[in-house]
Amino acid sequence: MKTQPAEAHVTHLFRYVIASADMYYAEEEQRDIFLGCDEQGNFRIWGEITDEGPSTTIDLFEIFLEYALYCGSWSCAEESLYHMQDFGECLGRALAKYIKSAIPPSTPKNMAVQALKHILKTMDGYPSIENGGNEVRFIVPDFPLEKAAEHCGLRNVELAHYGLNAMCQSLIKGLNPHLTLSASSETRPEFIFTISTPSFA
Repeated sequence: MKTQPAEAHVTHLFRYVIASADMYYAEEEQRDIFLGCDEQGNFRIWGEITDEGPSTTIDLFEIFLEYALYCGSWSCAEESLYHMQDFGECLGRALAKYIKSAIPPSTPKNMAVQALKHILKTMDGYPSIENGGNEVRFIVPDFPLEKAAEHCGLRNVELAHYGLNAMCQSLIKGLNPHLTLSASSETRPEFIFTISTPSFA
């Protein structure tokens, strides 16, 4: 039986395998990802080792940094990217499913914009939002992924960044298949997303 945090409106999103830090992966555990929503509609996302409870809680950054360690066990960079992309896309689809089930049918057309803003807020990323034509651009000048990596000691920031991009792209596509999301490259200091809306969407 899963142990869920004592928090109102908690949803189990996803479960993944984690491995021991000795890189031989002789010991494996599982971690569950939860989403908690308060009465104002704000939500947070965190992970816990299955059946171990709140003492094992990590935030969304650490989830991706931890999974990057697992991906790094594969023999080549292409395999690592493949597994990280699959992980991010699975989590993005789970988020889209939750958001569509939690929001009433009268949802405004900007549901994808609001969802991405909420996701960035859960990671302490507070974007400036620019609207232009059929595009909405989110710019986070000081995205705290690097700081999270320094704090937890898991340093594969580029692979974690790749997974976060995949999660957000999958989320937007799951909410509206007509939308496209382009993400910033790992070489930019800012974290930038651009949602493009075709005229017929």
